[in-house]
Amino acid sequence: MLQVPDGTVIADRAERRKAESRERLLEAARRLFIERGYHATRPQDIAREADVGHGTFYLHFADKQECFLAFAARACDELQAFVDARLASVEGVEPQLRALLEALLDYAEQNPGEIKAAMTDVSVIASDGVVHESVIDRWATQWAERLRLGAAAGAIHADYDAAVAGHAIVGLIRGAAAYGRRHRSARAQVVDTVARFLARALVSESEAEAARHHRLLRGRLES
Repeated sequence: MLQVPDGTVIADRAERRKAESRERLLEAARRLFIERGYHATRPQDIAREADVGHGTFYLHFADKQECFLAFAARACDELQAFVDARLASVEGVEPQLRALLEALLDYAEQNPGEIKAAMTDVSVIASDGVVHESVIDRWATQWAERLRLGAAAGAIHADYDAAVAGHAIVGLIRGAAAYGRRHRSARAQVVDTVARFLARALVSESEAEAARHHRLLRGRLES
């Protein structure tokens, strides 16, 4: 039997071989998208890196875009699981923000280039005319839902447009992390500044008590 990353157990021999080749392709795609970027990676490169025939690639993916979307979805799920584990026992808006930022930076250090590669704008690479949700949009949507729930719980401001605020928060975190890397800023300074800035923006004095115990970032939210 074979257990793939999503927990599915494959028993049939043919299905097991198929699942194994897909895993090899996804791992190869992961390496190449990180090393070369989306545009410089070709399906035949992925097949060669996975040590399978070129035709095998098309047994699993219609094209490079579909392969990339599978890679990006898996990267996002792995990052989410990593973050969730860090946040499991943390409560309070600002402490959770600090734990989130530390987790994001740790994941980026342990998986160099993966988050940047997964954030490639899918609207730029779309080949089928379908609008696909990007990793950034997915995170922003999750933030928006968390803001709505936090407002309903009386822990954060209720007068924001949650969708706009969700995208703003994702943009702030990305921008601050990029600035910190470029300027080699002290990690503690980046985390402290962003966490305090967001906490002050989200929580008013009248909401401070509820915010101390609210789990704004609790668990996984499906977008």
